[in-house]
Amino acid sequence: MLTSLVLTAAALVQPVPLHPSRSDDGPPSFVVVLLDDVGVDKVALYGESPVPANTPGLERLAARGMTFRNAWSMATCSPTRASLLTGRYPDRNGVGTVIRPSDGVDTPLSRDQITIPGALPGHTSVALGKWHLNDTGDIAVQSRLMGFDAFVGWSAVNNYFTWTENLNGALTTKSGYFPAALARYAKRTLDQLERPHFVYYCPFLAHSPYHTPPAELHPNSTPGDSNFEQHRQMVESIDTLLGRVLDSVDLSNTYLFVLSDNGSPNPCVRPPFYPGKVKGSLYEGSVHVPFFAAGPGITPGSECERLVQVTDIMATILELAGAPAPAGFGEDSISFAPLLADPTRDHERAFLYATTFGFPGSSNTVSHRRAIRTERYKLIDFVDDGRQELYDLSVDPFENVNRLGFNPTPADLLMRDRLLAMMPTFR
Repeated sequence: MLTSLVLTAAALVQPVPLHPSRSDDGPPSFVVVLLDDVGVDKVALYGESPVPANTPGLERLAARGMTFRNAWSMATCSPTRASLLTGRYPDRNGVGTVIRPSDGVDTPLSRDQITIPGALPGHTSVALGKWHLNDTGDIAVQSRLMGFDAFVGWSAVNNYFTWTENLNGALTTKSGYFPAALARYAKRTLDQLERPHFVYYCPFLAHSPYHTPPAELHPNSTPGDSNFEQHRQMVESIDTLLGRVLDSVDLSNTYLFVLSDNGSPNPCVRPPFYPGKVKGSLYEGSVHVPFFAAGPGITPGSECERLVQVTDIMATILELAGAPAPAGFGEDSISFAPLLADPTRDHERAFLYATTFGFPGSSNTVSHRRAIRTERYKLIDFVDDGRQELYDLSVDPFENVNRLGFNPTPADLLMRDRLLAMMPTFR
């Protein structure tokens, strides 16, 4: 079980045979992969950019499962991770912006929050890779306090080629290529971990610092050393590594969810995506993310147009596992399990919601913003200055025309008021 995570460097480089397909009884296992800074512009399947990365691994995953066309994350890293694990909007889980050790306040995800692994006591749970839910202290300790049984990641990454490995709190200086080492851990964990299990795999790619990964991981990349070109190479590298890892996921008894924590960063986009309307904003280039699912009963190559978001993973996993929802928690999580069987059926989620806000007392100034969208319309509410922007995504998917700008129509004003009234409220 967990002792299999304590691997020597020599053991990690040995090939690991794939386990055979199993159909034994019992609850299913779950694997959640949270990519970093990989927007829909980088994935050709979404058809939203003329210069996507080469992502055959994600294309193969889509062919084995379902592609969600209208999935939202939060605007940045920490809020998405907190929302995914708790099934709660930032307004409830308390994480409205990036957690930074240097901002003068200690703002970890609170230990009174119930997370997915905490709600799955019968599953062995392992967190692999990026955590980013506490400012100080041992991230392995916090991940276990939040419900995980084991953690493998890093204490600090100076760059992608030299890092301090954190294996359940044991720190070791390492060199090589960090994402490749982490992928070997992920693959070996999936091959050896007893069922049922919950594996939360968060590769650091394709987050800055931008760099050129080892050539064998992106053999078909466009050459170049600009931020844009290197980011594409990093996306292609995690696509390669992810393909290797996912070969160890038995889809006959395991549900797999792959998504990104937010869209691509400012230096790494090209039209029709523009700086200022990508990562960190509440525009579609930030919160509209790639999202794939595969597993038992999911039709290969299927697509779903229904609205889903990162908070919904908790309720979905609990329903599929036959586990009760934790009392008083996960209020913002709506299960999309029925969509996995029939992506065209009516769905309970009527809107998507995202927000940003700062931590009290922090030196990192973050404006309070909210966004809500229905299948057609989207409103961004800049709370601090009272300004709103309204978009009709059916004809303006890249949000170029603010319908509340010059001379809004009475219908536009009515839609603004309707969406403002739909904004979630919190007690």
